[in-house]
Amino acid sequence: MTSLAQLVAGVVGAVGLVVSLGAGYLVVRGPFLGGPTLAPRPLLATLTVFIVGVAVFAWGITQYARL
Repeated sequence: MTSLAQLVAGVVGAVGLVVSLGAGYLVVRGPFLGGPTLAPRPLLATLTVFIVGVAVFAWGITQYARL
C-alpha cells in the first residue's frame, strides 16, 4: 500500500528524471549524434534545465526512499 506522500514524491522524481533526460539529449545530440549544436544562450538554458532536473529527481527519489 502506497501513501499519498510516496506517490507525490515518486511522481516528482519521475518528472525530474524525464526533464533531465530530455535536456541531456538536447545537449549531446549535436556533438555525439550528428545533429545541430545549440547556440550559446539556448545551450546555457538547456544546461540549467538539466541541472534543475537532476536536483528535482534527486529530491523526489530521496523523499520516496525515506517514506
